[in-house]
Amino acid sequence: MRRLSALVSILVVALIGGVVLGRSVSAQDATPVAEASLAGHPLVGAWVLDTDTADPENPPSLVVFTADGIYNQHDYDGTAGVGSWDATGPTSANLTFFSYFPDEEGNLGGGSIVRAELEVAADGHSLTATYTVEVINPAGPFGEQYGPGTASGERIAVESMGEPVGSLDDLFSDSEE
Repeated sequence: MRRLSALVSILVVALIGGVVLGRSVSAQDATPVAEASLAGHPLVGAWVLDTDTADPENPPSLVVFTADGIYNQHDYDGTAGVGSWDATGPTSANLTFFSYFPDEEGNLGGGSIVRAELEVAADGHSLTATYTVEVINPAGPFGEQYGPGTASGERIAVESMGEPVGSLDDLFSDSEE
């Protein structure tokens, strides 16, 4: 009984304290300030990214910049990158993301930390980036950065479906033969 009355007393004091301060506490109070500033940034969206502009054979990556500062990257070989980004100006941003990859036995083979500076073109449909790569080797060393490298990207725009040239059966029957 004594515990119950102590708990009720604590709750009453907390409630009165909130009223006296003229402030109510809600989930909205926890919303990060940066989220509102990123929502209209031209980087928000899906992109096809060429991470090595010096190599024309380099396959592109599919990347997403969310309005809450999250970055996701998906590479052709199944490697994924996850990180955070933040605006540094109306069309510029900094990005840090991590990627991990397996060794031949399927164990953690290492990874990388990429740090980049990005700039979205005035038309909002392309971007350029300069980046460094820190190699994560389970046996060390850590903290050594390489680069800079350059990357470019094109926004993935919504397109209409278009006129089909054949059926899905036609498409997949060719691959079964």
